[in-house]
Amino acid sequence: MPERTPGAVLLAAIVLVSIAAACGGRPLDPARPDLVLVVVDTLRADHLGCYGYPRPTSPRIDALARRGTVFDAAWAAAPWTLPSIMSIMTSLYPSVHRVENDGLRLGEGTATLASLLRDGGYATGGFVAHVYASAAFGFDRGFDRFDDFGLSRPDYRLEAGMEPTADKVTGAALEWLRAQRGKPVFLFVHYFDPHWPYAPPERFRALFPTPPRDDREAAYDAISRYLDPLVAIPDDYRRFLIDRYDGEIVFVDEQIGRLLDGLRDAGRADRTWIVVTGDHGEEFKDHGSMGHGRQLYEEVVRVPLVVAGPGAADSRQGDAARTTRIPLPVSGIDLAPTLLDLAGRAPIPAGLHGRSLRGLIRPAEGRAPTTSSGPARDRTLLSETMRLNAFGKAVRSGPWKLIHSMDENRSELYDLAADPGERRDRADERPDERRLLMQAMFSEADLLSGGWNLRWASDGQPHRFAGRVTTAGMFRSVVPLFRERGKYVLKQGNTLEFSDDGQVGWSGLSFTTTPYEAPATFYLEVDGRPALERIVLGGLAVRPPSMPFTLEGRPGSEAAFGRPERTAAPGGQFSLWRTRPATPDQPMTLDEDTRERLRSLGYVD
Repeated sequence: MPERTPGAVLLAAIVLVSIAAACGGRPLDPARPDLVLVVVDTLRADHLGCYGYPRPTSPRIDALARRGTVFDAAWAAAPWTLPSIMSIMTSLYPSVHRVENDGLRLGEGTATLASLLRDGGYATGGFVAHVYASAAFGFDRGFDRFDDFGLSRPDYRLEAGMEPTADKVTGAALEWLRAQRGKPVFLFVHYFDPHWPYAPPERFRALFPTPPRDDREAAYDAISRYLDPLVAIPDDYRRFLIDRYDGEIVFVDEQIGRLLDGLRDAGRADRTWIVVTGDHGEEFKDHGSMGHGRQLYEEVVRVPLVVAGPGAADSRQGDAARTTRIPLPVSGIDLAPTLLDLAGRAPIPAGLHGRSLRGLIRPAEGRAPTTSSGPARDRTLLSETMRLNAFGKAVRSGPWKLIHSMDENRSELYDLAADPGERRDRADERPDERRLLMQAMFSEADLLSGGWNLRWASDGQPHRFAGRVTTAGMFRSVVPLFRERGKYVLKQGNTLEFSDDGQVGWSGLSFTTTPYEAPATFYLEVDGRPALERIVLGGLAVRPPSMPFTLEGRPGSEAAFGRPERTAAPGGQFSLWRTRPATPDQPMTLDEDTRERLRSLGYVD
């Protein structure tokens, strides 16, 4: 090893003193790096240059990717903001953290990435640009400073430009960053701009010029005319929307560059790990619809994921010879354990659904490759939605992907290796793959904690079992347990209808509601007649007093939580019981002004 010259020693000392001055008078522990997590709302992976997009939408992200690692098959845990970002922060699937819809707040006992890092000695700052990432839902948990720009305040009143633009978010984040002294930092930045209304600043609109149109044509009210897959969209209007959308991406990319430059100016670039991802993508009639939240195709659930190590934030650094690309499917649930691993927090808490990706990431310059193991190549990933009268789940294992419509009890199966555009449904051709993915979907997470169990049994003769269940809340999950002849449909999120013709044995379904306390009303029939005398409730085998009958959301344990004995009365029988919940939902209330704004964005019917 060559001897170090006095000049080199002096230079190293100057660098250490400079870092110490920037960070409060003493050098920061190099084993405790800074962590920056950037989540861009509504960002499709295939609209970035590092994912092959021909337009120059993302020069700063692309440069970061050349100095880091790009994950080619990253999934969002949900196709819309609230549950997806909560899954990033908790490393839990939506059906487990339960922040799946309006009116739900993260349970008090659930740790977040920010709370775990703060407990580990990190200064934590969060800056978010939409109500669905705000303190109202519990996203502020664990942050020393959390700024949602007033979006969660009860006294906040709507006005044009309610959501802060990317330059305002970046400014607030950098102001906080410059004030940090003596601690490693975790900085979470959420940009909303690519979401509709597509309204980039004027200079970014000029990058992709289209014939002039009224700005109102880029807002939800205009776009909503084409949400129906049966309604075709004019080509020139679709092009206009994509041009505006791409302009928004360029604007955010510039602000991400400004954020990276701020890290360099603060003397932290050489010690910072950076993650850039999206919470979900966007549909432009790829499979007939527009927007997001309803569908689970790749244009909505596949998101960018770029991870770059210390030094990569400095744009003056030369690019690496080539980007490290990872084809292995990963998920937003993997980000919390990854960042905890990079922070040196060991062991990572038990019970997380995600796996650390550290072993797949290119190490920082001058550092030895990590020996951390990555996720298994054949593991199962989920993406879930319960939104806007759509109730579905997608599951992926290797190249195979199943999309299951819970409200229609219908599945689609795709081979993403051979058919990345999901144009050929192979559910009928490959029943074995479909069956295995269906089993994986219902076993991957505890979908039925606190669920209702409805079973029916024949006396050996064929009978028709049918019924309707309504809830004062919404259905979270429905698991059909009958064969192909059985059918069910979920209407408006709060009405479940089912029928099972010709049943000669046992069958049934299970379901959960949100909130947990919501009462459920049952109307059940055998062979077209009310089945009042053929219904058994709980372990004490009590019978309901009338038809229809309502069971409270917190029924007495003497009946609700005991399972009836498995018997079949002459003419057939229904059995109904409930399992105990893991943790209850926590209600929250959004003020009417905020709800109206959400309606204008297409989130609330």
